Amino acid sequence: MAKFEVPDGWTVQAFKFTLDATDEQSASLTRHFGARRKAFNWTVAALKADIEAWHATGLETDKPSFRGMRDRWNTVKNDVCVNAETGLVWWPQCSKEAYADGVRGGVNAYWNWQHSRAGTRAGKRVGFPRFKKKGRDHDRLTFTTGAMRVEPDRRHLTLPVIGTVRVHENTRRIERLITKGRARVLAISVRRNGTRLDATVRVLIQRPQQPNVALADSRVGVDVGVRRLATVADAEGVVLEHVPNPRPLDAALGELRHVSRARSRCIAGSRQYRERTRELSRLHRRVNDVRNHHLHVLTTRLAKTHGRIVVEGLDAAGMLKQKGLPGARARRRGLSDAALGTPRRHLTYKTGWYGSQVVVADRWYPSSKTCHACSHIQDIGWDETWVCDPSDGGCGVVHQRDDNAAINLARYEETVSVVGPVRAAVKRGADRKTEPGSAGGREARKGLRRKPGKQPRDGVQVA
Repeated sequence: MAKFEVPDGWTVQAFKFTLDATDEQSASLTRHFGARRKAFNWTVAALKADIEAWHATGLETDKPSFRGMRDRWNTVKNDVCVNAETGLVWWPQCSKEAYADGVRGGVNAYWNWQHSRAGTRAGKRVGFPRFKKKGRDHDRLTFTTGAMRVEPDRRHLTLPVIGTVRVHENTRRIERLITKGRARVLAISVRRNGTRLDATVRVLIQRPQQPNVALADSRVGVDVGVRRLATVADAEGVVLEHVPNPRPLDAALGELRHVSRARSRCIAGSRQYRERTRELSRLHRRVNDVRNHHLHVLTTRLAKTHGRIVVEGLDAAGMLKQKGLPGARARRRGLSDAALGTPRRHLTYKTGWYGSQVVVADRWYPSSKTCHACSHIQDIGWDETWVCDPSDGGCGVVHQRDDNAAINLARYEETVSVVGPVRAAVKRGADRKTEPGSAGGREARKGLRRKPGKQPRDGVQVA
């Protein structure tokens, strides 16, 4: 089957709505979540059994694929989906999409593990897929076929087997586009968000992407941080906007601690324990909603009003790993609350909608510690304001950290190449040059990470 490709002049966009499901519909969705989890766990168990059989016999089998594993599931589902007490087969109670989504998730998790161990997958290492457990797994489900549509009354969604479900918000934006033939529904995902059920409608929308000539001359730099949500400046050195950080987690921290202490005094599994858990879920959901609202308002405004937007290439995940320093836990909490990597992700797709351009600066570009007046670079530590040191060749100008970084980002050119910290290379065998991306460079970095006295694989002692 050919992979789906978005046609020219069209784009894929998602719309999220909260479902006002009845008790019967909520129970049916809960069964679908469990059915997906059952199919996922069966897929993981089957793949694990195939690997063990290969180690035992050495006979190779076909590579795991969604279609192959789905066919295998259809042959065994009458034996797997059986009620232990009544002996009845229960899989017909749920849509086939629940089982297909579970099988697809298991196969994708398997290949993520394979690509990660082979070094061809970006991001941190992932292990072999684990079994999903009720209460610990995020309840979710994706419908890609069947009776799924947005009803003309703009207040209901129709899902396979579940039926017509009322939504809390109005769906007029999607319904109007579908009526005009400018959009069609690709998939509907349902996910439990605390005490609510959210439905995300993935839609293919006709949106010709044309550059906005009126905004072509507007070039700005955006510096995100914890003190401020964002600082926007232009290349002329003028700070255009200071966006305050709402700090939703910091604002709700007192109430979260109060509810957590109250829950710790309850017996696990009791009625009060469940009520406190629901209250915690509501608080966390509100924190997430407030944060997403401010970030979407900011990024949409930037994409609509500026032609070229330069953002930092921060390693947000690496910044959250700092440990051992005084106040590291509070610092990590503040970084998580600020969501430093989210504005870049939002601008990546929103600039294509509104005809603007986003540029991600090099990760090692010293935007904060470079004087925008004389281009002098110096170490500034964690100070919010710093002076360009005249004794070290500076100009003596006083800078505010975020304002200076935003101005430098606005002046950033993609041709600039900034080299990060250079690691010394360990020569292995003959005297040769080891490039950072070559096999020799990788072996040199491995040698640097080994402890003194530890024997590497080839038996050469590392000093």
